[in-house]
Amino acid sequence: MKITTINLKKKLFFKKSKFQKIEVYESENFGKSLFLDDIEQFSEADEIEYHDTMTKVPILIHGNPKKILIIGGGDGAIARECIKYNSVEKVDLCEIDEEVIFACKKYFPQMACSFGDPKVNLIIEDAKNFVKTTENKYDIILVDSTDPINQAVPLFKKDFYQDLKKILKKDGLLSCQVQTPAVNPLIAKNVYSDLYSTFEYLNFFFCTYVRAGLNENTLFSLSLNKEIKIPKDLEEYFDLENNGYKRAKNFLNKLNWMKK
Repeated sequence: MKITTINLKKKLFFKKSKFQKIEVYESENFGKSLFLDDIEQFSEADEIEYHDTMTKVPILIHGNPKKILIIGGGDGAIARECIKYNSVEKVDLCEIDEEVIFACKKYFPQMACSFGDPKVNLIIEDAKNFVKTTENKYDIILVDSTDPINQAVPLFKKDFYQDLKKILKKDGLLSCQVQTPAVNPLIAKNVYSDLYSTFEYLNFFFCTYVRAGLNENTLFSLSLNKEIKIPKDLEEYFDLENNGYKRAKNFLNKLNWMKK
């Protein structure tokens, strides 16, 4: 059974890599969609909402990022959005499964086009090992991982966040996709606590897109080593109370109270 909110018409691609099952389907109204282990990752019609938001918010808050690390993001869309900003000089993209990249180059060239840009450096490696051993330092790190199952589980652990902190520049920031923690209180408690105990500052922002007449949201964390003020033109992305994330908001308030 596929976990998705759209109607699927036809299977276009299937491959079992050594990490996961990769499938591409044609849908009724949303174009082609990518599935990993039966969970929809994106569709052509609304992928821009996710990828634009995850990129835009951290980049505009930072103000002048030159070097960005993307963990996951094998479809190329986060990299595509990063290189739209003039300040960005280099994007390292660390993806564990090369088969995802091959599939996206064939079926989603409008996203995978970023792999042909000289600013984008593709690294095929387990991200946990890469961040532990690299000597690079980054202005922004974007963890565009799948939800915390199978090979993605280590990317939601405290030791991984601590390794990410070591490779961030002094004023760098980290943003992670935390969709499942947002709706699973047990995972949320561990993930949010680990992020907050690693960094001085933790907040959340989200993207919203409409499917079947209903709003769907994906939640992202934002972590830094200093307190920041959210720019006025980005405040709408942080209004969790009105978008179904009261658990996340309440948990954040408790953490802030404990910190004080």
